[in-house]
Amino acid sequence: MGPTCIGIRHLRYTIAVADAGGFRAAAEALNIAQPAVSKTVQDTEKDLGFAIFLRSAGVFEITEPGRVFLDDARLTLAAFERTIRASRQNELGARGHIIVGYSALATSSHISAGLDSFHKRHPGCQVEMHVMSTDAMMSDLKTGDIDIGFLLSHDSVQDPQVTQKPIWSTPIGVVVPRTVDAVSLDMLRDSDFVIGVRENWRSFRALLDAAFIEPGLSPRIVDEAWDVQVIFQRVADGRGLTFYPISAADSLPAALKILPVPDWTPQLTIAMAWSNVVDTKLLRAFRDSFPQ
Repeated sequence: MGPTCIGIRHLRYTIAVADAGGFRAAAEALNIAQPAVSKTVQDTEKDLGFAIFLRSAGVFEITEPGRVFLDDARLTLAAFERTIRASRQNELGARGHIIVGYSALATSSHISAGLDSFHKRHPGCQVEMHVMSTDAMMSDLKTGDIDIGFLLSHDSVQDPQVTQKPIWSTPIGVVVPRTVDAVSLDMLRDSDFVIGVRENWRSFRALLDAAFIEPGLSPRIVDEAWDVQVIFQRVADGRGLTFYPISAADSLPAALKILPVPDWTPQLTIAMAWSNVVDTKLLRAFRDSFPQ
């Protein structure tokens, strides 16, 4: 077997075709001519010795060997992107650069304490923080767009390419206006609620669905929203209540507070997540700054 002709460009174009579901859409996404994309993928397949895509009239499919190749190609491209990003930051004088995604549900003093501990040992490292959905973090960890994620640990959020380390667990409470002194299960049965859109809050909604079963709750949802600040504003406006982890109480607007519900103790766990394939000494040091 001779030397390969496959390079980073071949991986990018082939992954783009798979993600876009076709050559024309991939060319538009890459902003290059379609023949260039087709030729690059053909060269990749010729080098590998098998077809990655099945092409026929009206049909576009990925072959089984192609799926295996694409999984490995994504990991290789993620490692490459991280290497380039880190090198550019080093040239700017920063001793390392880590991109962190975190769920709005993970807002907590636990993260602040871990960041303080890490910066004391690595003062020259830049840590870039982005609030994201759990599903977006799982995807971006595999592509290399983020290095670390703080996400809701749930059975529906598992991937063999991503390791998860539980960091803390917290009860789920009810966010109410400051004028409310207490809540109860009976009160919840008669209240309106503002909840995160299931598409963006999938794992949290699944956790809540399971937690509602034992007490026989069926919350009356009057509004759904993508953004947590919109949810909080609707609660402050008196539109309804919402569910949220008690560990995030300090992040609430001044007009709101979070209360536990007597005789109902659902919990959620926040985990730190990272790619199994791409790892560095700096990332390991970052993870060690967040004890379980």
